[in-house]
Amino acid sequence: MEQEIIHIAIENLCQTTGIVAFWREKDPLDGVLDLTVNGQKHTFVLLVKREVRIHQLQQIEDYFHRYGNFLLVAQRIFPKIKEELRQKEVPYLEANGNIFFKKGPLFLLVDTQKPINIEKSRGNRAFTKTGLKVLCYLLQHKEAINLTQRELAEKADVGLGNIPQIIDGLKETGYLIPLNNKTYVWENRKGLLERWTAEYGTVLRPKLKKGRYTYKGQWQDVAFNTRLTVWGGEPAADILTNHLRPEKFLIFTRENRMDLIKNYQFIPDNNGEIEVLEMFWKQEERKTAPPILVYADLLLEGGKRNKETADRIFHEHIQPNL
Repeated sequence: MEQEIIHIAIENLCQTTGIVAFWREKDPLDGVLDLTVNGQKHTFVLLVKREVRIHQLQQIEDYFHRYGNFLLVAQRIFPKIKEELRQKEVPYLEANGNIFFKKGPLFLLVDTQKPINIEKSRGNRAFTKTGLKVLCYLLQHKEAINLTQRELAEKADVGLGNIPQIIDGLKETGYLIPLNNKTYVWENRKGLLERWTAEYGTVLRPKLKKGRYTYKGQWQDVAFNTRLTVWGGEPAADILTNHLRPEKFLIFTRENRMDLIKNYQFIPDNNGEIEVLEMFWKQEERKTAPPILVYADLLLEGGKRNKETADRIFHEHIQPNL
């Protein structure tokens, strides 16, 4: 439920204010949220609640003083409690996109959106593991939404029975508008990309993990069979932009453990520098994962240099397809 609240709050915040936010799971509380406002990035430690009660305010205030970058996220905050939070200058974000944030000269207050019932959004098949695989393809190939469902399932490498439910999920969330029985047009694909990135990080990516390895040579010297194994993350970003010296290494593969050891001299190591994820798409002839995945992994990893490189990848490789 907490993840659903966060994702819907991020989506509505973007629609209401244009502010782009990214959430990732991280201690000490319910994750970390990056907000970019007027070109400046603000990072918050999150506490997520469905509703906020009077008796919880003392604990919330304690968290606010303990973490100088604290943000309360809730499905709904009642007016009197919001007023008290504002008096104490405790930042908050509601699922409907209402926000209060005061730091130095920056002051944000949106309090015009009506409360929403998140229960209606649960079970949306567009943002399941399979739905996210299909969205990964559709975000790269805008016109593919008007393929036959069988063709789309084949292109995205998923079962045909998933496609109608995924399309219904996109219509429910307003990203897809039917013109007639067979033709659709997209709405807010940039917002869909941001939500996909967040959901990929929490729903799909954890299910792709295949272990860690170490490698004794230079990463540039590894000769992958690029139909089966490619670089992702920071190495892929360096290949795409020549702008980032990798510090963390990521590959996507269809090869198994013995293949990786035999073909590339990778050494299994739970603390190794190379993270291995399952390749879930039909790979074309290229050395890297699709730019959308490279972009997402850079943002999820965080850091100024990764954000700068992700922005470059977005403008050069992703935006033209949105």
